[in-house]
Amino acid sequence: MATIRRSGKGWQALIRKKQYQGQKAKTFRSKSQALLWANAVESSLQKPAQLDQPPPQTLKEAIDLYIDGPLQEHRSGHNEQYPLKAMANSWIGGVYLSELSIRHFALWRDERLLKVKPNTIMRELRILRVLLDWAKDEQGCLLKSNPARELKVRGTNDARIPHLTKTQEQDLLEQLAQAKNPNHLRLTQLALATGMRRSELLSMQWNNLDLDRRLVRLSRKDCAAQGLQRSERLVPLSPKAVELLGQYPKEQQHIIGLSSGSARNGFNRARKAAGLNQLRFHDLRHIAISKMWAEGMNALQISAVSGHKDIRMLMRYSHYGLGYRGT
Repeated sequence: MATIRRSGKGWQALIRKKQYQGQKAKTFRSKSQALLWANAVESSLQKPAQLDQPPPQTLKEAIDLYIDGPLQEHRSGHNEQYPLKAMANSWIGGVYLSELSIRHFALWRDERLLKVKPNTIMRELRILRVLLDWAKDEQGCLLKSNPARELKVRGTNDARIPHLTKTQEQDLLEQLAQAKNPNHLRLTQLALATGMRRSELLSMQWNNLDLDRRLVRLSRKDCAAQGLQRSERLVPLSPKAVELLGQYPKEQQHIIGLSSGSARNGFNRARKAAGLNQLRFHDLRHIAISKMWAEGMNALQISAVSGHKDIRMLMRYSHYGLGYRGT
């Protein structure tokens, strides 16, 4: 407890905490000011309750803490928690972090390969890499290295060449038009016209839209590996996108009034009814960007629309040979 005493015409506060290395005495005009300063200094020396808790010992403890903490702020945290919970409840969840090695992950990988495709395992490994980095760097867990970064998964192939014929596209749009909520159709129409991600389309608001200049301001969370801040960009809109947006009613703040879950379920019902069982919503982004190439847009123009910062990643989305009509 600080000492408050008279000092000439004022009041002096003395800090007696040994661990405090700053100014230990200060004089104020009033006793209340001296008390306020002393309490503020001593409060800053109090150890947060979290520091009294030992760091996670097992992988399951680290996963549980990660799900309740940093994962809540991740862009895809809702989806990432499911494979993490499954791992926490399996045998590998009981392994001590200090003993965790690549051999554990190799055995886990081989077991998973009996149930899922290699690409699924790679997606789960990306989540684990970020988690173990966090456990080691921020929680002080006894990890000599990150074994999830050392593991290799053979047979992975992320390359996709999605394509819709005009008939398939029309069938899909007709199925979406039968939904009770017209926003399901609007969402897919805009995806094909803009090449935007589903999360970007669902977050679009009317007050971020400038139809006269054919621009929209998009805000999106960065991925967990890059940080937890948000990035913004101005996106030029195609004539088709401007035409569609001009037809939509301005009934609410968001242009597309759907939750992420409702949007996913509505699209899945429509694609199955149209016989497009292999189609994913993200494939519409590939298809839209391929159309931009076919219409003669260059890489700089397309990257301004798609938001790709790396030309190599843009090329993975650009199947420009399909239906190319340029010179």
